[in-house]
Amino acid sequence: MNKSSFPEPPILADLEKARNCFGLNATVLPGLGTFRAGKYFRGLCEMGSALGGTLFFCFTLLRAVRDREEDITLMQAFRPHFSHLALGVVLVLGSWISGVRFAKGLFPR
Repeated sequence: MNKSSFPEPPILADLEKARNCFGLNATVLPGLGTFRAGKYFRGLCEMGSALGGTLFFCFTLLRAVRDREEDITLMQAFRPHFSHLALGVVLVLGSWISGVRFAKGLFPR
């Protein structure tokens, strides 16, 4: 076989990889694009943080609603659980920011 029978890889392969990583990390699940880009440990950590933070937030939210008494407002019921709710948000935002920053670093300069 001659050399021309094998197609050359597209020049934009790295740009497409960076776009896919950015899109997955920004919109689908933080860490998924990182994982698919080959950084397996970092991707798993980002996904674990995002999923763990989401579950922690949801369970804390349900516990706050369940423990609510009839004579208090919803905001008063959330006040004792605010630090746990904030921790869930910080975990999700941290993983999202980490994934987006990683994907942004893949773009060629």
